[in-house]
Amino acid sequence: MMSPYVLKTLSTDGKGRYFTSFKVPDVYGVFQFKVEYERLGYTSLSLSKQIPVRPFRHNEYERFIPTAYPYYGASFSMMAGFLIFSAVHLYNK
Repeated sequence: MMSPYVLKTLSTDGKGRYFTSFKVPDVYGVFQFKVEYERLGYTSLSLSKQIPVRPFRHNEYERFIPTAYPYYGASFSMMAGFLIFSAVHLYNK
């Protein structure tokens, strides 16, 4: 998968606007998005734009990820268990 590509056809809304949606491949790098529209009897349309795809920065992630709640619970229960164990051990005669 050295050069991933996605082929999509454009849909129209009837008012002269064409659109489509797709997900960017899960590969970091610089991609070139091309639109090439050719229709018999009309001028062809060719557009291209380069878009960088990069990983999230450290401050762009979600604050609390819902799928990590079991890990959050485990860490807080471990802290509570450590505090209870310490209190019992220190204040036991």
